[in-house]
Amino acid sequence: MPRMAEQHEPQVGIHEQRRTVQDVEIDELGHVNNLRYLEWMLAAAVDHSNAVGWPAERYRELGNAWVVRSHAIEYLRPAFAADEVVVRTWVSEMGKVSSRRKYAIVRADGQLLARAETLWVFVNRQRHALDRVPAQLQAAFPVVTQGPEIR
Repeated sequence: MPRMAEQHEPQVGIHEQRRTVQDVEIDELGHVNNLRYLEWMLAAAVDHSNAVGWPAERYRELGNAWVVRSHAIEYLRPAFAADEVVVRTWVSEMGKVSSRRKYAIVRADGQLLARAETLWVFVNRQRHALDRVPAQLQAAFPVVTQGPEIR
C-alpha cells in the first residue's frame, strides 16, 4: 500500500480520518462510487464530533441532533481499490441554528479527489424544529475560515 505523502499535524480545528478504499466501494466504472464520498463525509463529521467530546449520546441527552440541510460535492479525480485516502473536515461557519462543514478528500499521493461542504441544522428531536446551538457545543468546534492548502 502506498504511504501517505503528507504526514503532518493537522491544523487546529481540522479533523482527519484516514481510510483504505475497499473493493465493495468500487462501481461498475472501476472507481469509487460517488455515494461512497458522501458516506465518508458523514463518517468523518461524526468522528470529528466524537473527537471533540460530542458523541451521539451527548446530543441525545440534550434532546437535539444535527440534520443535513444540503450537500455540495465537486469530484475532481477518481479513487480506486486499495487507495489510501484522508478525509479532512472542519467547521467553516457556526450560526445560531446551523453549521457549515467543509471537506477535502485527498489521496496518498497528495492529489485532491473531491471537495465538498454540508450545511447542518440543529434540531430539537421532540419538536422536529430548529433549535439554538448551545454555547458549549459551539466552543467545541473552532471555526476554520481558511481550509488546508491542497493541490
